[in-house]
Amino acid sequence: MNPTLAVAMLLSTGCALASSTNPDSPIQVFSRSHNRSDVDVYLSCGARDARWLGVVSQRGAEGFEIPAQEAQCVHGLNFFVMVRDQHRGYWVGPVRPRGSANVTLVIEKYAGLSYAGLGGSAVP
Repeated sequence: MNPTLAVAMLLSTGCALASSTNPDSPIQVFSRSHNRSDVDVYLSCGARDARWLGVVSQRGAEGFEIPAQEAQCVHGLNFFVMVRDQHRGYWVGPVRPRGSANVTLVIEKYAGLSYAGLGGSAVP
């Protein structure tokens, strides 16, 4: 067998395996905070029944998981970020992850300017 052909077959097999996704895989949420306070992060489908995901420490980063079934929200996933020192909260979203897309949540110094988007594989 031609060595070049063997390498090409091996690479194409690896790409096929890497591109196959499990629809039941949890959605990864990567968050990064520029805020001077700890921030509580809540998740909701639409704008009701928010559930607590966890805390992102001041100027820190944190990862969360959302079960695949919970991510299938017609209204889009919304995050509610609650700045502990200010006792104020802000809605961020909606985002609509498809498949096993990751969500990136950036909590700004002024939390009202925070945003969420699809993509990103790690918190820098």
